[in-house]
Amino acid sequence: MALLDFVEGVRRTADRHGMDLSRPLALVSGGPDSVALLRAILDLGGNPAVLHVDHGLRREESRSDADFVRSLCEELGVRCEVKRLDLGDSPNLQERAREGRYRLARELSAGLGLGVVATGHTADDVAETVILNLSRGAGLRGLASIPPTRDDLVRPLIDRTRREVLHYLSGLYQPYRTDPTNLSGKYSRNRVRLEVLPVLEEIHPGAAANLARAATLAREDLEILEALADAALEARGAEVVLTRGALLSLPPALRRHAVRRAYARVLPGAPPPESRHVEAVLALAEAGPGTRPLDLPGGAVAVGRGKDEIAFYVPGEIPYGEEPLREGEIAFGGWVFRVEEVGRYDGRDAARPGVAYLDLSSGPYRVRTAREGDMIRPLGLGGRKRVFRAMMDRKVPADLRRRTPVVVGRSGEVAWVPFGELGEDFKVGRETGRILKVEVAKTP
Repeated sequence: MALLDFVEGVRRTADRHGMDLSRPLALVSGGPDSVALLRAILDLGGNPAVLHVDHGLRREESRSDADFVRSLCEELGVRCEVKRLDLGDSPNLQERAREGRYRLARELSAGLGLGVVATGHTADDVAETVILNLSRGAGLRGLASIPPTRDDLVRPLIDRTRREVLHYLSGLYQPYRTDPTNLSGKYSRNRVRLEVLPVLEEIHPGAAANLARAATLAREDLEILEALADAALEARGAEVVLTRGALLSLPPALRRHAVRRAYARVLPGAPPPESRHVEAVLALAEAGPGTRPLDLPGGAVAVGRGKDEIAFYVPGEIPYGEEPLREGEIAFGGWVFRVEEVGRYDGRDAARPGVAYLDLSSGPYRVRTAREGDMIRPLGLGGRKRVFRAMMDRKVPADLRRRTPVVVGRSGEVAWVPFGELGEDFKVGRETGRILKVEVAKTP
């Protein structure tokens, strides 16, 4: 009966979170959790394939683990793939190993046409992560711990404790492998598993399951809070923007969520920023005029632009060189220009800021980024003006000016600043024979 209860519990978890276990790829190390995962999927009528990743860190024991998983799969009639992952002497070995396993799993899953990648995380794993995150000073995101699903990853055992896993395997007379490194005090997670959780279980029996349940409740609350925070974000191409008005309209707690959500949008999958980074970003909203960049982990940047907005983005390389403006679509530095020769001048169309009508005889035209010293003779103003000054007058943020393209004519003089000035010497007049229309079709 206990075996049926375990499998039924896994079924309920799968149904509640929409996990399709009909044809998953199961990550099986040979340890009790992953072996129980494989057996439970089979008991539920699934047709899994198995991936075992040999990290080669324990030499003969690693080979024995791989042999065990192969034999188990052969006995159960399950397809098994064993892949070797060379980690070298890289730092953050555990994190690199995890990332490598998931990369190999996704590649194999896609190659075999399988639905999801299933892992054997249990309620104990959730509890351990909660304790570790809270000890580091994490907030609600840390309390939410390991989610049941993430993209194509599913964790069907997430509601089952390790004690239940071992009882299930015992009832099946199913052997499994034991990794001796899991008994080492070298890793903080092992110490939580071996020293902290047993004490908590003595104080409150069922502590691991209770912590996992608390993580579920925190995750549900977090989803609501993040949805509210998302309403304050504005996507502008590769940027995510928080306007000062939208930010200050939120309660302080939601402002912090909004900053974290903006960061997650520009760096998907990255660990959340620390509290000190979040507070530094919020301080930009209270700073004075000017452009104030703030470097964030992972290569992201938050830029306070006056008191109007805070923009988040990952800087790309400033494109160098020039691109000829031929008819069709021209891509340059994340911008896309649509170019065509037209038969007549359309004044209403030309009034749109993302459109320029140019005298084709002053070409050929090229596009490049703005440079120090670039000048333009703005249409109808008389006299010359620095292009960077023109951008500043239009309130183009300082951090974007050197990334903004300009269209130049045959002589190299600036003919048009997209969304800005058109050069007097390149305008379409009564005597213009051929006309080139240039439209900004997409901005970064």
